[in-house]
Amino acid sequence: MNVFFHRILLLAIFCGWLPALRAEASMIIEWERLNAASTDRKADEEPVPGKNWTDSLTGIRFVWIHGGCFQMGSPPWKEGREHDEGPVHPVCVGDYWLARHEVTQEQWQAIMRVNPSLFQKGETHPLEQASWIDAEVISSSLNERFKGQARFRLPTEAEWEFACRERGEDIDFAGRDDPRRLAWSQENSLNSSHSVGTLRPNRLGLSDMNGNVWEWTQDNYRPDAYAMHPEHNPVIVDEGAFKVIRGGSWKDGTHALRCANRGFERHSAKRSDIGFRLAAVVDMESEDKRPPLFEIPF
Repeated sequence: MNVFFHRILLLAIFCGWLPALRAEASMIIEWERLNAASTDRKADEEPVPGKNWTDSLTGIRFVWIHGGCFQMGSPPWKEGREHDEGPVHPVCVGDYWLARHEVTQEQWQAIMRVNPSLFQKGETHPLEQASWIDAEVISSSLNERFKGQARFRLPTEAEWEFACRERGEDIDFAGRDDPRRLAWSQENSLNSSHSVGTLRPNRLGLSDMNGNVWEWTQDNYRPDAYAMHPEHNPVIVDEGAFKVIRGGSWKDGTHALRCANRGFERHSAKRSDIGFRLAAVVDMESEDKRPPLFEIPF
């Protein structure tokens, strides 16, 4: 309570204004309580750099990933390694948000209204049979809603691998664990996708980075991409029709689930083992948005 209010209170006691002042103070306290509740709700439902948040329309939960540098790819001696996973090279990515898990059928329908998935066993199952182009459509919808705050897109290959490796650690699987405990694969899926988030997440709080469904990334596929990568925020965008997919799926063996493994598919393909998770970055074109000056309501 500030000095000014103390003086007003003493004056009220001597002048007999206390009942009215009590009513006024009660109104101020209630207003501040409602305003605080509104602010808390808004902070949780809007993209604030450095914080996790949830989109109120779709329910997509975004995790803030602090950027950094790591060694992308896998060395020739790594078991299960494919030729396009090298050479190992240094890569640095900036800060970004990444969805906690793959977009679900319910989250997709909140915007698109229809469900193209083969495995319609529950709203929390991952969306599949959605093309790379479909992912761009839902990203555009979110960009309209959050213009000036965040820009939504698929993660780049580098961002995806950085997150799968828990900010670039030298690990093969998200979660540093037996892949059977953190991923739905050929070994345990019973030939179907499963509800997202039912297995152990990695240390960043991300679920299903390995298995369940492959995930589209922003990059065009090139087997020699790593020889062309710049060090900072690499992404391959060309006229090719094939896009990189990551993470493996319910129908793949363990080797395909590794964080470094690269798959690819035509950008228009719709398969029951491919879905996606969204990424977002701070909209650098946003205007300077200072917090409003609240007027005391009396």
